[in-house]
Amino acid sequence: MSAITALVLIAGLSQANAADLRSPWDEPVSAHKSETFTCPVPPRLPLSIEAGDYYADPAHSIVDPIRKKAYDQATGSLHAAMRSASEMADRYQAGGGHAEADCAAHFLDGFATSGALTGATATNQAVYVQGWVLGSFAITWLKIRSEQNISTEERVRITTWLADVASKNIAYYGRRDDTSDGRNNHRYWAGLSAMAAGIAASRKDLFDWGVDSFKIGAMQIGPDGTLPLEMKRKSRALHYHIFAAAPLVTMAELAAANGVDLYEINDKGLSRLTRKIVAGIADPSSFTSAAGAQQEPMHLHAEDLAWAAPIERRYPDPALDALLKTLTSRSMLYLGGLPPK
Repeated sequence: MSAITALVLIAGLSQANAADLRSPWDEPVSAHKSETFTCPVPPRLPLSIEAGDYYADPAHSIVDPIRKKAYDQATGSLHAAMRSASEMADRYQAGGGHAEADCAAHFLDGFATSGALTGATATNQAVYVQGWVLGSFAITWLKIRSEQNISTEERVRITTWLADVASKNIAYYGRRDDTSDGRNNHRYWAGLSAMAAGIAASRKDLFDWGVDSFKIGAMQIGPDGTLPLEMKRKSRALHYHIFAAAPLVTMAELAAANGVDLYEINDKGLSRLTRKIVAGIADPSSFTSAAGAQQEPMHLHAEDLAWAAPIERRYPDPALDALLKTLTSRSMLYLGGLPPK
């Protein structure tokens, strides 16, 4: 059997199983614009991520500007690639040309072929970055995978690579059960990445690990809607509640596409968390009191709140709707662009 034939057979099995793991973007894109689109040359991403923590205090609430500059330099090329790929995928979803999806796939295939992100992760922060980048790329793939022009060979390389990176990322958390990052927002972001990669690769083990990660977070949401581990972030407690909610809501949407209702867990815990966040944005005094520190001023943009659009549709809230309407964009880098519709 030739290598290409083997790939075709593997892809056929994967596509046959794909119906078991769906995404919110699986409906075929019917309208395509005819404007000429020139695909840029995909960047070459690193095998290993060199990124370190940039906070100066134990609560991880005070940014060290020198270390933050080094972090931004280390992650700049990754963020640029995430933005380019996700923007092409969103334009395709909005009725853009076939070439947009083909180009996004070309980017992902290049990363897969070079083994990007599969190297050693020397620091905890490098693991977190690996998860954020993986999640963005996995969701980008879910947005374009209905495009029939993408070859079988590309599909196999991309989905195999996404699952491989997810497995490596998960391995870190296997020894972090009793640590804060094994239960706080980092675990939820890792869960989202694993769930999206699992849907992409028809890997229910990865999908289920994501569900378990969601439960770790949702079951910590208190009666007042707060998360105890994020409250420990002192002046950034409100910020980190917002940051933790983003992967939780998105996981709930990915799960819902597969008939799994995570919104009901812990007596609609996600709804309580979101309402607490909305109230905190209007008046952060309760966060200031509970965290023991004045909260950093909020300057809302898409990266802060666009994730909330799906839950506002499920649990309409005039205050949240008003906040969402102030956003000039709904695209979030770590969520692979626009949130589920």
